[in-house]
Amino acid sequence: MISIDYSGKIVLITGGGRGIGLGIAKAFAEAGATLIITYTSTNPAATAQAIEKQYGVKVHVYYCPAEKSDLVDEMVEEVAAEVGEIDVVIANAGVSLWRDAIDMTDAELLNIMQINLFAPMYLTRAVVRQWLKVPVSLHSSSSDRGLRDQKLHLGKKILFVSSISGIVAMTPQKQAAYNASKAGLTMLAKSLAGEWAGYGITVNAISPGYIQTDMIANPPPGEGEEWVKIWKSMTPVDRWGTAEDVANHIVLLCSDRAGSFMTGSDIVVDGGYTIF
Repeated sequence: MISIDYSGKIVLITGGGRGIGLGIAKAFAEAGATLIITYTSTNPAATAQAIEKQYGVKVHVYYCPAEKSDLVDEMVEEVAAEVGEIDVVIANAGVSLWRDAIDMTDAELLNIMQINLFAPMYLTRAVVRQWLKVPVSLHSSSSDRGLRDQKLHLGKKILFVSSISGIVAMTPQKQAAYNASKAGLTMLAKSLAGEWAGYGITVNAISPGYIQTDMIANPPPGEGEEWVKIWKSMTPVDRWGTAEDVANHIVLLCSDRAGSFMTGSDIVVDGGYTIF
């Protein structure tokens, strides 16, 4: 039996205070990790305290609008100074929007792409620059190349929470921009895996199907209620996924025991939705 222990490891999770992100945070806490949880709206301080009490680990909370690269850089530097060097990055935060493409405004399109695609790039760029001992900010005047020209075995892990919406165009809702952002995120994971493998950094994605959330439990009246019935009917295992279903895969994939030889992969956790 594989025993997974994250004691002494620092795990950063964007959007780790609710939903799938909270499930991920609890799973890593159960394995002994020190947690960094970032947020943009509701401060999850009370949630962090509850995790600390339940699992006996330290949980640090940082405000960070993930789509603003300068603030992401600052947050990464603060974490290093106040907590220590990050070992695992989970880019989980994301937004969705149901909108006919011909009605979508430029601002709505940009927001989807900034949060779902650009933000994971900003975060991982900053963290990897720190791992390679070069200035985190691209605006630094320093020409120091740090460790970037060396062959390394850092043993660091990056994982993007993508979606099966990046694999198939979901139905019946109209969400072309969201689908495109998640397809881009999955390909970003594959591309970065190739670029950073020589440093001993693995980059993978996980694509959940329909997970039990407030939206599924309390769908919008009218067509939203009908959509929920359709989604479940298209999921062969005939149940919703849970945050734990996703989180347990992530904890395993980012571990030294199971994750050192897997990179550039997309793990589909969807109850069979995409097999047809």
